[in-house]
Amino acid sequence: MSASPIVRNGLEFPFDSSPEPHESRLICESIRWQRLPLPFALDHVNCWLLGEPGKQVLVDTGVDLPGSREQWQLHFGQAGDSIASPPESLLVTHFHPDHSGLAGWFAKAGSRLYGSAVEVGLSRMLCNIDDEHYGDFYADWYASNGLDAARVEAVRRNANTYRRIVHQPPEDAAWTFLRDSQSVELGGEHYAVMIGRGHAPDMLMLYRERDHVLIAADQILPSISPNVSVMPRLQDPNPLESFLQTLDSLKRLPADTLVLPSHGLPFRGLHARIAALEAHHQARLDEVWQACAEPASAHDLFGVLFRRELDAQQMSFALGESLAHLHHLENAGRLQRSLDDGVVRFRQSG
Repeated sequence: MSASPIVRNGLEFPFDSSPEPHESRLICESIRWQRLPLPFALDHVNCWLLGEPGKQVLVDTGVDLPGSREQWQLHFGQAGDSIASPPESLLVTHFHPDHSGLAGWFAKAGSRLYGSAVEVGLSRMLCNIDDEHYGDFYADWYASNGLDAARVEAVRRNANTYRRIVHQPPEDAAWTFLRDSQSVELGGEHYAVMIGRGHAPDMLMLYRERDHVLIAADQILPSISPNVSVMPRLQDPNPLESFLQTLDSLKRLPADTLVLPSHGLPFRGLHARIAALEAHHQARLDEVWQACAEPASAHDLFGVLFRRELDAQQMSFALGESLAHLHHLENAGRLQRSLDDGVVRFRQSG
């Protein structure tokens, strides 16, 4: 912890750095912070250990790669390919690989599982899609939204990238499913379950009322906006509206709430961060609307929304994010869509 909190962009950061990979750092009473590396542009995920050893609850896991397993084996002890003293329970906030990747591995080691029925079902469904169908499905999605032939074929060849880094999720019987507004005891403390939407369809957040601590998953991050995407296998046609509605619901939490995000440093300044995220997306919506004076595909908007080179993983996120802004404007009556030579395009209404 820094000698005095660092203030930046209206946020107060009680810590000026993150833990080293081998370190488990006490962040507040009965919550420890573990940071796992990721093989992506977003190069880490924060995991949280609730309670004391022997009755600990781990929140999220990292991806299913040797480095993540080795880090947990250093923390919990190694027993062959498994861990010697696994946490009593594991809570998975949502289906993305950096959060759910090792759920099946921890279950085999003996951890009880908590999660969202929607998110667990998505994870299992994605893991079970064969490579050919997965590649063809996403190739068609890319093509219908204006991506060039080289990128379409690249995603077809990539096949099922999800299950490469996610251990097969256990069946429903292994899980205790949590619901919005439910009170749950984890690690000897009581938490209120809150649901975040937009980034994922039914993401779990945990709020500890007695000292105003929010385990926020990916719903609210200190320095970037979480990816908010229309995705072809997700049911929400307007995820940006869902995301903004969740942000609005978080305004009822106290201003001094300590936010524990899945990426970046813990911070205080929840209301200021919500306002900044709302302003960010409103500015992006205005830019997208202006860019649609003439018919534009989601791919045409990459230069408006993303002012950097995109790698293969980011390409899918960028397409989903572009569609999220387009669908939000269409739902508000400001854009209308058309189909031209198999490509969906959007243009200003009226």
